[in-house]
Amino acid sequence: MDERQKSQEFQVVVFSVGGTEFAIPIAVVREIIAVAKLVSLPDMPPSMVGIINVRGSILPVIDLKARFAMGDGAVVDRDKQRILLVEVEDGMVGFLVDTVSEVLNISRPSVESLDAIQGLHANVIDSICKLEGRLIPIVNTVQLLTTQETRQLEDAAKERATCSAI
Repeated sequence: MDERQKSQEFQVVVFSVGGTEFAIPIAVVREIIAVAKLVSLPDMPPSMVGIINVRGSILPVIDLKARFAMGDGAVVDRDKQRILLVEVEDGMVGFLVDTVSEVLNISRPSVESLDAIQGLHANVIDSICKLEGRLIPIVNTVQLLTTQETRQLEDAAKERATCSAI
């Protein structure tokens, strides 16, 4: 494979939510973990299912099934659920998904921007990957967070900086 072909490829983590496959660029995924004990807090946004402690860092966890409004009431096998620890702007957040299935190498020509698909405007989906008869939406992780969640992450980052300065 020559250098030009390599630069035309990138990797994604493929996961499912509500029976639908999605992908996130692996460049922003720091870790994939089993679901740990989630601690609920009052006044959390509806899709935020709680917080977790990951090696001393307290991280918010967002349920992508709730965020994508894909809750069909189907029972999900808790043993298969995973939390994707993803870098976003000023911190890290966990995204709760039903399953993680694979890491794929994607060639840029197989990815189509949503702007190119007439009449389709989903701000949390960046593009669609066409691969071996599958259509896999690629998630825009920055757009996944609401303004309120982004503000909470920024406040938490400031609080961590203040605590570490003491």
